[in-house]
Amino acid sequence: MIDKAMSVTQLTEELIRIDSATPPGDVGGVVQIIRQFSSLNGAAIELQEVEQGKENCIVTFDFGPGKTLLLNSHMDVNNPSGQQWSFNPLQPFQKDGKLYGLGSCDTKGSLAAMLIAVQRVIDNPVNVRGRLLFTTVMGEEAGGIGAFHMVQKGIAADGAVVGEPTGLEICTAHKGTYIRRFVFKGKAAHSANSHRGINAIHHAARFAASYSELQTALDQHPHPILGPANASVTLIGGGTRQNAIPESCFVVCDRRLIPAEDSHKADREVAAILERLTRDLPELNCKTVEVLASTVPSQTATDQEIVQVALKAASEVRGIESQPQGFNAGCDMSKFVTVAHIPTVICGPGSLQQAHTPDEFVEIEQLHQAVAVYERIIRGFLR
Repeated sequence: MIDKAMSVTQLTEELIRIDSATPPGDVGGVVQIIRQFSSLNGAAIELQEVEQGKENCIVTFDFGPGKTLLLNSHMDVNNPSGQQWSFNPLQPFQKDGKLYGLGSCDTKGSLAAMLIAVQRVIDNPVNVRGRLLFTTVMGEEAGGIGAFHMVQKGIAADGAVVGEPTGLEICTAHKGTYIRRFVFKGKAAHSANSHRGINAIHHAARFAASYSELQTALDQHPHPILGPANASVTLIGGGTRQNAIPESCFVVCDRRLIPAEDSHKADREVAAILERLTRDLPELNCKTVEVLASTVPSQTATDQEIVQVALKAASEVRGIESQPQGFNAGCDMSKFVTVAHIPTVICGPGSLQQAHTPDEFVEIEQLHQAVAVYERIIRGFLR
């Protein structure tokens, strides 16, 4: 349960206690919080079922004629399975000015701060004009399927803020994600007769080494605020026995795209590598390629009103002049910018350094500052 007297830390703790890890991505408990918030304020709420039992929420507040501002945060969090936490991830606690718990910075802290900021505006709507859309989505950790569904359904706004851990910096660009799994096929043989086999691990290793060399070329063409794109080998596996030549080996490559790059460019890079390797290794066989994740990069021009309003809000709250920054991970901004054509910025409490890591935390001071930043953005844009 929530009430209007809750602090941002109390609300963040309440959200952390709800298990919404992806997979499986059950966000029903968070949806109930948003429904309670809507009911407390007599606001209209639209629930969009994206997958069975998994919904997006759109809460609309109408302050009369004017522009439309969209605030967005995702309800799901990274699944901590396999990580070594020193405490129960779903039992939040405060220590040394930090709030610990799963999703504290990615992004239940942002979600709580947005909700509190919206509540403050509702309670004191002086000089606020237009429409405010408070949206929460499922499936961000599954490639942004919730946000993609939302923009496909036609959501529209004049500006948007996506809550992600930026340390309250205003990010106007982010990288895209393109992760592929390549399977190399060889020929099995007893290791005592290795000449009769084709070693798939050897071929995969040659490919992995060549792929890693892409980074040198990418470093020569950095984005002004995001820096260079990234090309990394993140997983490799093959073989079934210690005394057998492996007939199969897979390699997973993580390619982070900067604006002006796309998946086709990344595919051409791999095609060139395979063509070069095949000249030296005619028996090399890589016919299976599986795309594991694909999100596009996006960017908002710094002269857009939402950028200027957000920079001013962050500067006033933090006491230092904010400049446009880049967000190195993928996020739902890409859907709002590239599909819905909504000028969008990313801003939220916490650091990407803590996201998806054991013992995740967010600075409590940043939670309170985030409320103030979001409130100023709302009032500055809807005037």
